[in-house]
Amino acid sequence: MFRSFANVCAELWDNKVRLFRLAWYELKNQHGGTFFGFLWNFLNPAFQVLVYWFVFAIGLRRGNDMNGVPYIVWLVIGIICWYYMNQAMLGADLSVINFADVLKRMKFPMSVVPAKTVAANLITHLCSMVIVFIVLLVTGTPVSLSVWLLPYYIFASTAFILGYGLIAATINVLFRDFHNFMNTILRFLFFISPVMWEPAKDSRLLQLLMTVNPFAYILNGYRNTILYGWQFRENLVPGLIFWAITLTMLFVGCSLLQKFRYRFIDTL
Repeated sequence: MFRSFANVCAELWDNKVRLFRLAWYELKNQHGGTFFGFLWNFLNPAFQVLVYWFVFAIGLRRGNDMNGVPYIVWLVIGIICWYYMNQAMLGADLSVINFADVLKRMKFPMSVVPAKTVAANLITHLCSMVIVFIVLLVTGTPVSLSVWLLPYYIFASTAFILGYGLIAATINVLFRDFHNFMNTILRFLFFISPVMWEPAKDSRLLQLLMTVNPFAYILNGYRNTILYGWQFRENLVPGLIFWAITLTMLFVGCSLLQKFRYRFIDTL
């Protein structure tokens, strides 16, 4: 398992230029032929924010204050973060199948396939973060001094997505229903993660759920670094759990990819 992890890391490093070229090509073709083109990478998350803000803040009269910041600011950070993870995960598990024509025609480093999809979504996410800081500026919400830690949470979320992507891309080739199952599960996780709501602090069950939920660790990390300030004690246990899950997925994903990569062509 450790050898598989080392092999995949070496493969990604040796093909890093190819990886980002493919990621950019995939990004350009996501909205190819549309009038707004690349702007859809901003418009899609922006429209989602507006819909959820209207439903919860206007329709359901959700309070406009979240620990001292406007609800719209709190919501924007959560939606932008979730949109990245959700889109990248769903894209990664279909990456090998969508790249089947190339894989059948030429020898290609297999680990680059899910990694390029993650990289494409990462570029989109970095661009989408502009929306967050525009909303902060418009609403006059101060940025925490801990914002310099934001790259850590971007890295952590990307590592988590890559670990999942390596596993999911392999399983989805062998079991095509996996993508549909995960689509349903991610919809469920959306509502049990603190994307649009904050768990009650007096509920031990909800607090335990947030501690073991890797999505909650990332979402809270984004908000804390941008809005409230990073606190070591509150992030220690969730952080250890998160990295235990992430590293396990990375090792398992690399092992599965190395084991089944030579069977992909026949299966595809």
